[in-house]
Amino acid sequence: MVRESWVVGRETDAGWTARRYLWLLLAFVLAHAVLAMIVPVSGDEAYYWDCSRHPDWATYDQPPLMMLAPIPFRAVFGETALGVRGPAILAAFLIGAFLLPLARRLGGGPREAAWTYLLLHATPLFFFGSFYASTDIGMMAGYLGAAWAAVAIAQGERRAWWGFGVAVALGFLAKFPAVLVLPVLIPVLASREARAHLRTPVPYLAGALSAVLTAPVWIWGAEHDWVNITFQLQQRHDRGPLTAVYLLEFLAFVALLTSPPLFAALAGAWWRAWRRRDPAWNAVLVGAVSPFVFFGYVALREDISPHWAGPGIVLAALVLALASPRPRRLVRWGAAFGVAVSLAAVALVLFATTALDVRWPLVGRVRGTVADKLAAAVANREIMTEIERRLQPGEMMASESYTDVHLYAYLSHGRMATRLARVHGGIHGLASLYWYPPEALRGRDFLFVTERTGLDAPLAAVFASVREEPPFVVEHDGRPVRTIYFLRCRDLLRPEGVFTRLPWRASGPPAPVPAAPRG
Repeated sequence: MVRESWVVGRETDAGWTARRYLWLLLAFVLAHAVLAMIVPVSGDEAYYWDCSRHPDWATYDQPPLMMLAPIPFRAVFGETALGVRGPAILAAFLIGAFLLPLARRLGGGPREAAWTYLLLHATPLFFFGSFYASTDIGMMAGYLGAAWAAVAIAQGERRAWWGFGVAVALGFLAKFPAVLVLPVLIPVLASREARAHLRTPVPYLAGALSAVLTAPVWIWGAEHDWVNITFQLQQRHDRGPLTAVYLLEFLAFVALLTSPPLFAALAGAWWRAWRRRDPAWNAVLVGAVSPFVFFGYVALREDISPHWAGPGIVLAALVLALASPRPRRLVRWGAAFGVAVSLAAVALVLFATTALDVRWPLVGRVRGTVADKLAAAVANREIMTEIERRLQPGEMMASESYTDVHLYAYLSHGRMATRLARVHGGIHGLASLYWYPPEALRGRDFLFVTERTGLDAPLAAVFASVREEPPFVVEHDGRPVRTIYFLRCRDLLRPEGVFTRLPWRASGPPAPVPAAPRG
């Protein structure tokens, strides 16, 4: 068992009780809800919203949990930001709920759980993830639940195998990298009590239950030639020669999203805790480092998104809170830096138009990313209104950008019929190509909306006619900020591969389909 002396102040919680901790979690739920309502919904979030309007076993690029989770929230809150972001707020609450029993098993209590939750909110990564619709926050909740169950197993709780199996499965159904929690079983099985469980049917039945719960992913894959699996294993990876550049960028961006001083404190606490010889503690430590080891290895050949290390940050924050419950200078400076970055980012989103006037002292990819994100946040509702004004009877809106397609559908509260046209490559956000069969698309007219030029040629290859219309220019202080181009596309002749990946339902060659009525 964990030695009491490892955690400072275990019995002197300075007034922290389970009830007070619950009030802390509820206060954050309220704060998350307020942020969810005031920060504009992004294109990626609108993608999840639109997926929830087309429920299926899974999607092309994601497992189903966080795609289906908005359904009950939309039933309560309607087509609003809370309807989109409700699952993220719930997942952030569950993470806080799981922290307390996990902290207790490691010798802590409500105080350490509270410090962990506060430290997490001092990181831009968790600050935004707690109210931003994504698959990552759902995966973090499942990952943390699995770590809690693994610690219980190491301490002799045989029934915790059931919790481990369910948590891994739900984490997997949120995002596939949740399986990186499985290495925690290596230190867990160093426990004599845990090894004794292997002589009973419980671990194996729990594993079977976990496999059954992941069935939606395999059912969808079997229906669509396993493209969801090949996408994850092959298509989304652009492997290049061995290099340390991506690895250094990965670690640098993780430190930035965590707050560099706080990231250093987390790493230091992990290293100090590694000297212990307790299977329960080692399970948490392995769970914290597992995403860094795996994605660090992948980053030796390809560019890696820093937020994929999120589950490791959650467990590392708990280690820091248990090892040093009193805030030290490095932690205080790190927390202040992280909160300042988070609030500044919120301000940038809310006042994106004003922020475009600032000459940012940034270079390289960071500067380009900031400029793109700011521009994408400007005038979306005005653009949506202009699209609706230009749409003629019988027309649908289309775009090569999956974020634009779903964002304008969301901004219209689902009134506008939108379709993705894959005419400019891209491997992400292709779920809608599996929603509409070719016979439902052939012969239709579209108003194609884009911020790119040069797309008239690939569109002319699939439509009977394509005509460019006057663009819509968004101006700020007399200068253009965004230019939206419109192409009037008549009579879709060949939807296959561009608008849909589904086969024709009728056998034999398709019969001619009359064009939709003109306006």
